[in-house]
Amino acid sequence: MLGDARFLRCASCVMQWSCSAGLVVALVGTAGCVGAKYKAMLEAAQSELSPAAIAQDDLHKVHIHEAMVAEQGLSSLTLSINVFMERAYLVGHVDNREQGEAVLKTARHVQGIRSVEGYLPVTAPSADGNTMSDKTSDVSLKAQVISALAIEPKVVKSRVHVEVLDGHVVLLGVVSGEPERHHAETAAAGVEGVKAVTNWLLLPEKGYMTIRKKIR
Repeated sequence: MLGDARFLRCASCVMQWSCSAGLVVALVGTAGCVGAKYKAMLEAAQSELSPAAIAQDDLHKVHIHEAMVAEQGLSSLTLSINVFMERAYLVGHVDNREQGEAVLKTARHVQGIRSVEGYLPVTAPSADGNTMSDKTSDVSLKAQVISALAIEPKVVKSRVHVEVLDGHVVLLGVVSGEPERHHAETAAAGVEGVKAVTNWLLLPEKGYMTIRKKIR
């Protein structure tokens, strides 16, 4: 099943969720989800992007997801789909190089997308043949990277989205400037077990920036 961070399950509700902005698209039930809702509101308040830009990016993510599902040979992939300022970033394993190229091509055909980048390594067998163990290691490493970003005083953690594949960290999002971008990469690279860091953190562009005062 194609992975999509827009879907978040709580203890007693299911909501359609935007990972970049915390935008709630649909909500069934409320008990147990209040905390998640306020977390999303805080992340939006800390964002460098305007509410209109965030909403547009959310829509683009939906359209990319739909395009992937409709494309034969891609619907079974587990991919992280992120869009910032109409620039798309796709992260996940593919079965072969041709499939990776098809993923990028499909995303580029989505109307309104300005550019597409992808970190799409071909799935390789693990040393012991235990792919579940590899995934667990990546989950643990991702948590450590997020913690490192949280304690870095010059980085606003909610602005940085982290993906980890086989020990390779990918940083995504929109930050305040080059110093925050640099400190985020340094913090991630300093975590034990990180093999490499791809820094796709963007700086806010005119026309997409928020004009309200941000909360740190």
